Amino acid sequence: MSLKHICSGGRISTIQGLKNMEAMLLSKRGVSLLLVVLVAVASLGGISSLQTLHAHANAAHPAESNGLALTPFMGWSTWDYLENPTEASVEAQAKVEASKLKAYGFTYVLIDDGWYINPSTTVDQYGRWAINSSRFPHGLSAVASYVHSLGLKFGAYLTPGIPVAAVNTNTPIQGTSYHARDIANTGVHEPNYSYGSSVMYGINYSKPGAQAYVNSWANQLASWGVDFLKMDGVGDHDISDIQAWSAALKQSGRSIVFDLSNQLNVKNASIWRQYSNAWRIGKDDECYCKTQTNWAHVVRVFGEPAPWAQYAGPGGWNDLDSLQISNGPMDGLTNDERQTMMGFWAIEAAPLYLGDDLTRLDSFGLSLLTNKEVIAVDQAGRAASPVSQATSQQIWFMKNSNGSYTVGLFNLGSTTATVKVNWSNLGFSGSAMVHDLWNHSNLGSFSGSFSVTLNTHASRLLTVTHG
Repeated sequence: MSLKHICSGGRISTIQGLKNMEAMLLSKRGVSLLLVVLVAVASLGGISSLQTLHAHANAAHPAESNGLALTPFMGWSTWDYLENPTEASVEAQAKVEASKLKAYGFTYVLIDDGWYINPSTTVDQYGRWAINSSRFPHGLSAVASYVHSLGLKFGAYLTPGIPVAAVNTNTPIQGTSYHARDIANTGVHEPNYSYGSSVMYGINYSKPGAQAYVNSWANQLASWGVDFLKMDGVGDHDISDIQAWSAALKQSGRSIVFDLSNQLNVKNASIWRQYSNAWRIGKDDECYCKTQTNWAHVVRVFGEPAPWAQYAGPGGWNDLDSLQISNGPMDGLTNDERQTMMGFWAIEAAPLYLGDDLTRLDSFGLSLLTNKEVIAVDQAGRAASPVSQATSQQIWFMKNSNGSYTVGLFNLGSTTATVKVNWSNLGFSGSAMVHDLWNHSNLGSFSGSFSVTLNTHASRLLTVTHG
């Protein structure tokens, strides 16, 4: 969701446009889930042992304790391609994902904004958003059931707060004697990207009934079959909401991944990690132009992840926004730029979720999305750091559990250029074997360094093995 707004005093006051382990469950179920994930990742050439995965979790930054998102999630989202999602259009995309991408790890189908009626006018009997039946005539539960029938998982979307319509009609809070006016902070409006800045009030979590209201929402989602929740429009001022929702999802009786958006503050990264499974770290990569994105919106992402790298690990991930790489003309990117986008997301261990039209997936896009060696880099869950960002020729790398290095060479400039990585940049000397992940080819042994001439906006993704 786009962040086209003006911020004032830490609170969004004007919306300008609509598009804009460490902690694991100590139970048999938690252990079983971990083993399943390890087997799946190992099959892609990724993490090979429980000890490795556990060691990589950042003890200084405890993860959300729901036992989910042990590796970066993969899937497809209605935003950016489907501004106005419908039951039929979402199911059409899910069918393609299941047939062409599920085998490679893409498992989530995420409905973003646009599924509900204006919260300033219409809510359900307990003050929650009402489904837009003209778009989803059988409800979200029917779409979830279809998605599940394909062997995929289903995600939904919310923004924080309580609807103005709920407060105006003082709807009851399910299972309690409290009502909407008992918990609403009418002096604060929470952002909503479809209907503006005046449709959602804040929630006063010191009031009895506040947590129960959020719990009722989470229980509703669980009853629909939701496996993933994106909460949009959150920031430093919404920490209480995030904490409440983390607790609510856990008590719902269903495993629901919790994703935060957008452009969150790295100063509170430990909080985002403690209470959610992923968090957007920067601006939208969609250009809101004639194509899905453009190079200018992709290249600016390179300036975002470095300070966040330490927070990525099992249970919580730095979300770089959706990938726009399925169809070149629609995406607005060259093939080199599409490969660079996929490669950078992978080396940053970012969630891999697509934002374009899968029914128009072209052969090159499919080749990017089904490269097992590149997917394994992402699913290994180690976020890379740059050697330097002083020029447009950049080297990003991380050390793998087996002692090798994954290295990304990126030419972000507007002309052909040579990009060179010295082994001293990685912390060793002598010779090393170099393997090209995109082409699945061994390039040989190189002493002291490796260099390659790259086209404009092109890249290489390598495994470097010393000794």
